[in-house]
Amino acid sequence: MVNRRFYSKPWLKNFLLCISSLTFILLIGEWLFPFFLTKIPLKFYGYLDRALLTLVQSSKNSVVPKDYIAILGDSYAAGLGEWLNEEIKTNSLSNPDYGAAHILYNKLKRDVVNFGSGGTGSIEGLVSLPIVQLKSINSYSAFNLEKPNQILAFFFEGNDLEDNLRDLERFYKPKYDMKKIYETKYFQEFLKNEIVENHPLIRNVTVFDNLSFSSFLGKGLLNLFNKFWTEEDYYEKNWQILKIKEKLYQLDLKKAVHTHPAHLINIASVDNKKWVFNKRNMGASLELSGEEISLGVYVFEQSLEFMRKYFEDSKISIIYIPSTLSSYQLLTLEESGLKKLRGFKSDYNLRLDIIKQRSKFICNKIEEIASGYDFSFLDAGKYIRRVTKKEILHGSVDQDHFNKKGYYVLSDGIIETFFSGDNPAASRGCIYE
Repeated sequence: MVNRRFYSKPWLKNFLLCISSLTFILLIGEWLFPFFLTKIPLKFYGYLDRALLTLVQSSKNSVVPKDYIAILGDSYAAGLGEWLNEEIKTNSLSNPDYGAAHILYNKLKRDVVNFGSGGTGSIEGLVSLPIVQLKSINSYSAFNLEKPNQILAFFFEGNDLEDNLRDLERFYKPKYDMKKIYETKYFQEFLKNEIVENHPLIRNVTVFDNLSFSSFLGKGLLNLFNKFWTEEDYYEKNWQILKIKEKLYQLDLKKAVHTHPAHLINIASVDNKKWVFNKRNMGASLELSGEEISLGVYVFEQSLEFMRKYFEDSKISIIYIPSTLSSYQLLTLEESGLKKLRGFKSDYNLRLDIIKQRSKFICNKIEEIASGYDFSFLDAGKYIRRVTKKEILHGSVDQDHFNKKGYYVLSDGIIETFFSGDNPAASRGCIYE
């Protein structure tokens, strides 16, 4: 027999009413949420499921892009750098432009999606990020994302080879035989089984997995709670420390007397001024041996091969992005005026020549791979170095990524090479000027 006095209690009625209202709001939210993904502010990207970060991008006409261009790669593909940092500070409540994908979208009037992510090598940048994200997106009942019409695969000279070697340590060595690494069929099986099919985003979808709005709301509330107990923004604090210690500055020989020589190894001429770039700036895999470079390039080629087979109907182009140190005219001890100071190593000028020669060597290797697959190829360095004679194209603090102007120069080079008709620049190899 039902206890009517129990159900007639006011607190219970209010509780049930709240539960009903909340359920109704969540259902409406789940229904509407997929239509408004591109309206989600930059500030709230971190609350989304990883797969949905592809759809939240504003470099397309609608949430699900059509006949689109896909950009693959690392942080350069993702658009990291001081342009993004500035947008986070000033326009984080909107969904602003901040990288090559947005520039190409605005100039070409075509949907552009970036699958890139910072800190990734070829295994993740060319294989797991695009393939797994596409599969994961299509596991949601609300979305149907087709494969891209065209792919721009970024190769970054600064650390892609190092990242490839690191990923072999992370993913390959624990379960696979290093003696068989150059057996292409064996390596392709590794990519298929370990990188794609065993990826955490590949899942058996349940009804709860489709509750994207509820997940977004829950993560947001959890973050709000965490911020309540956090006394300071450590990211901003560390950024301010870097601005004081490592900001790009013009060389002053009078002050250089009191500066340790190790901090004066990267002096570049820009607009007839001498600029001191940070000693940590990335070169063209300067610490790697010839054998390590060959292995890193092999991982890139095998990752490209796996990606090519999966996106068999997509037109593929390779964009070679030079490191920061290969993007500028670095000055010798004599040219910089540092020769009169003490403490500099005798191989100072030799290192500068090695940076240039190593950049040419790696670029030619990547171009050979592109040519072997009959992919169009762009050495973006020829566009970058043409402009850096007069302008700085990297961040003043984050010197390992482009600033806003740098992303525009890169994007203009891509448009001129691949999207402006029959342009002979698309068939040229590496040019170091």
